[in-house]
Amino acid sequence: MEKELILSSNAIGESNFHIQLTPAFRRQIFRDEQVAELTFACILEKLNELKVVLVAYNFGPDHLHLFVANVRFVSEIELVRQIKGYSSFKMRRHFSSLFKNKLWGNKFWSGGHFYRSVGAVNKETMKHYIEDCQDKHWERASAPKLVEDMQKRIVDFST
Repeated sequence: MEKELILSSNAIGESNFHIQLTPAFRRQIFRDEQVAELTFACILEKLNELKVVLVAYNFGPDHLHLFVANVRFVSEIELVRQIKGYSSFKMRRHFSSLFKNKLWGNKFWSGGHFYRSVGAVNKETMKHYIEDCQDKHWERASAPKLVEDMQKRIVDFST
């Protein structure tokens, strides 16, 4: 699938992301289809407001994958903050009875998230990110080790 670049008055390009969000305490709240559908509706409402295109999505029992495009008007971190804040507020305010036995307090999402910038998104790339990369993003690297790995890559690249 060929992706057209987006042209604005000052720039041309594309900005696509694979984002994974996890409910608080990694609880399996999305086993309930109604919770998944309502959460998706809240997220879609916010994405439309932010003028971000949802290319694809997939729910696991304890996480959500989003493939978004046209992320031009907000940064990745602001996009995630907006999605999580809005959907958490709406879900807890209007539908908390659906998951009150699994989540408590003012939490709906975990504190963190996974993201990766991606090129054009198609069926094959989505399958790759969902199936093949599922465990990799949960591995933690210590900051010194991460810096060391990055330095090695820069040196290797320059030769």
